[in-house]
Amino acid sequence: MRWAPCLGVLLGVLLLLGVLPACEEQVQEFTEAAQEHTVLEESDDPVDEPPARPPDFADLVEEVRPAVVNIYTRTRQPVRRPAFAPPGMVPRERVDESLGSGFLFDPSGLVLTNDHVVGSASEIAVRLLDDRIFNARLIGRDPQTDTAVLQLVNVTEDLPTVTLGDSDALRVGNWVIAIGNPLGLSSTVTAGITSATGRQVLPPGGALRFQDFIQTDASINPGNSGGPLINMNAEVVGIATAVSAEGQGLGFAIPINMVQEILPALVEEGRVERSWLGVYVGEVPPGLRRELDLDHGALVTRVVRDGPAHRAGLRQGDVILSIADQEVTDDRRLTWVAANLGVGNVVDVVLQRGHEQLTLPLTMGALPE
Repeated sequence: MRWAPCLGVLLGVLLLLGVLPACEEQVQEFTEAAQEHTVLEESDDPVDEPPARPPDFADLVEEVRPAVVNIYTRTRQPVRRPAFAPPGMVPRERVDESLGSGFLFDPSGLVLTNDHVVGSASEIAVRLLDDRIFNARLIGRDPQTDTAVLQLVNVTEDLPTVTLGDSDALRVGNWVIAIGNPLGLSSTVTAGITSATGRQVLPPGGALRFQDFIQTDASINPGNSGGPLINMNAEVVGIATAVSAEGQGLGFAIPINMVQEILPALVEEGRVERSWLGVYVGEVPPGLRRELDLDHGALVTRVVRDGPAHRAGLRQGDVILSIADQEVTDDRRLTWVAANLGVGNVVDVVLQRGHEQLTLPLTMGALPE
């Protein structure tokens, strides 16, 4: 009925020309009805909504920032004096200073950060948002996940803390915020999205054994290491730990769920004793998945002689489906789960051997150094 307004104009013209009787009341009623119909019809058309604005992070940041700390370290290393050097010409030690970030997760003064920030430090100082400065002791470290725990010294009152969230609930595209001490610029806040999860970005070897990084385009720079990655519920979902030197907007964080699994051991024992399955594993080839109708699992590519798996009866070519009632989604998941089951614990291993499914009891060994 988009012709209604035009019809009203036409009637008016015809009236002026004397073609229709000039009945003012009828014309007025018809015109008003046509206009009303036009308004109703136009209201049925979809209206383009303006694009959604990015969220305002101010309230969230105000809640979290008091628990984010700056970490200053000093490392003293002895210097060997060359035999030919006169006494006093060469310093007896070298002092290196560095900075990083962290966050309080317990009101007694417990701080989570990266192991590479504090692992080799001789002296550690921590500054809060209100400029209070505490000395700190390293009470737990795990180089294999690049995680460390500090205890602030001489804490006389409860300190502000963050809430540890659920990194498994993080979805690609979710907003995240990084807070830290990049390049010495204390309490800097940057925002971005979750670009990917489950990243393995650092080359194998060295101390860092377990990688399952959250990727984000929130700006992370030197000095951010150890700082929190926050979701929109003001919960920590990751610990900022690495950046890519080959591109921009490529920052990586340790998932907080990985940290929470080992946190009790770090606080209570100071280290993580890793258990060992005694196998080498890899991805299940697509052809084998189709043949055995599998949607998860890890392929045993080699069994270590006299290791836990060998004694339990596992064989090369087996596909491990679950261990200790935990589903094995892939080989990386198996490596992580097996390392944290506990030395000496007896667990059930469910595996696929050809077209037969078996359950074998297995006693976890200690991970060789």
